[in-house]
Amino acid sequence: MDQDKRDYQDKKDYIKKFTDPENEDYMEDVDIPGIDSDGSSMNKDEYVIKPKILERMEIHVRTQGEGIDEEEHKKREYFNKIVDEAASAAQVEQGTPVKEAEGSLLYRIWSRVNKESPQPKDHVEKKVEYIELFYDLIFVYSLRTINALFHSYEEAFPSIDVILTFVFLTAVVMQVWMFTTMFFNRYGRKALRDYISIFVNMYLLYYMASGSNIHWLDHYTRYHAAWALIMANLAYRSWDKMRFAPRLDNLDREILKNNVIILGFEFVLIVASIPLHYYKDIVISPVALIVGYVGKLKEHQVYAKRPCDFPHFAERNLLLVILTFGEMIIGISGFFSEGDHILFNIIPFFIVIGMFLSYGFFYDNVLDHHKKTSGLGFLVIHVIMILAINSTTIALELLARPKVPVFPKTMWMAITMFIYYICLLSTERYAKEQLKMDFASYIKIAAILVGYIVLMLLTGHNQIFGAIITVVFVFGVFFMFLHRHHIRLKEMKVGGYIE
Repeated sequence: MDQDKRDYQDKKDYIKKFTDPENEDYMEDVDIPGIDSDGSSMNKDEYVIKPKILERMEIHVRTQGEGIDEEEHKKREYFNKIVDEAASAAQVEQGTPVKEAEGSLLYRIWSRVNKESPQPKDHVEKKVEYIELFYDLIFVYSLRTINALFHSYEEAFPSIDVILTFVFLTAVVMQVWMFTTMFFNRYGRKALRDYISIFVNMYLLYYMASGSNIHWLDHYTRYHAAWALIMANLAYRSWDKMRFAPRLDNLDREILKNNVIILGFEFVLIVASIPLHYYKDIVISPVALIVGYVGKLKEHQVYAKRPCDFPHFAERNLLLVILTFGEMIIGISGFFSEGDHILFNIIPFFIVIGMFLSYGFFYDNVLDHHKKTSGLGFLVIHVIMILAINSTTIALELLARPKVPVFPKTMWMAITMFIYYICLLSTERYAKEQLKMDFASYIKIAAILVGYIVLMLLTGHNQIFGAIITVVFVFGVFFMFLHRHHIRLKEMKVGGYIE
């Protein structure tokens, strides 16, 4: 009996060692299989279980006492239940590869947590300022004026020249947004000069928007002068920060210096294009646009050394996506004319809802909001995605016009939807490690995308069939995302997405 009492006391002291918050040994640094200390994935074949997690420890937490209210009590009771379930798992031997040892106690407990990459120490998360939201509104206006290129096409499908003009003008506007977002993510402050810079660019974007129409070449000087001044303004802000901002290191100065060079070179090309067009009728401004994008992408390695504030990046992109979907909501209003059958307006409405749900689901549940990344790839994906969403808006507007040929506008819808979902799948590289899709899931979605295009080719001459196929496709992909996420959480013993 005395021996049993001593064993019980030893066990009690052992548990107290790991559960008493006042004990200096309470916090234990544990290596989680498959995840490195900075949150990046490791090669499971090279990782070996360490001896310190071989023991079947009792790591229950106290559920009563000081600082524990009813809600906290329930959380701790749930944690202890998870520990009890995990403790029944078979133990692994030292030296066992992780991919053969996923029944280990700590691995099973950790796997129940929907964990993001850890936030850097001493990091203060940058919030999206109201001035940035205000600034984004001018881009919605700009996109809307660009969409007006197609308003006159009531009986014919737009020509290839009009479509290329649409792509070019949208790419210019999105480049301005991308460059501004990149700068203010790293170096923007609540400073008067930053605010003035934003307001100046907003004013100049009005000039660009007023020339973004079917006769944009007639406004070439006006449009390009405003574009060049925006590039000059952004270059000046980078130079100003480089010269006068405190607490900059050499890497910051290198990034800002490269900004000045790239923006300055693009400014020169844009300015040079004005007399060339005026005297020789030669348009070289697309070269300036390409130089700007390529110049930024070539800076990826430098930006990677100074990761962006990704939560801020993600929120800025989310807000612009929402605003662009808002433009799509306005675009489908043509389906709600009096006398139209309800089927003709409910289908485009469901298409918009399905597309938005897929993006919102990814943002809320899959995206790793503390990803360590340069942010360049994420922005480029969203530039293309915004172009795809805006193009889908045009396709929906054309579908509401019965005299426009059915097949080309149906195929435009199919192509823009394909691009949108390719962009959405591309954002998987920014997902939480444990929630990324596997190869089989990619194959399934790729098969669905190809099947959708084939079906649209076969039925594209019938607008109602094409619309129904698109609705089925959009919600099929969404529910596949939902189902896959649910399966991944069940595999980690966390539960489903919808409680």
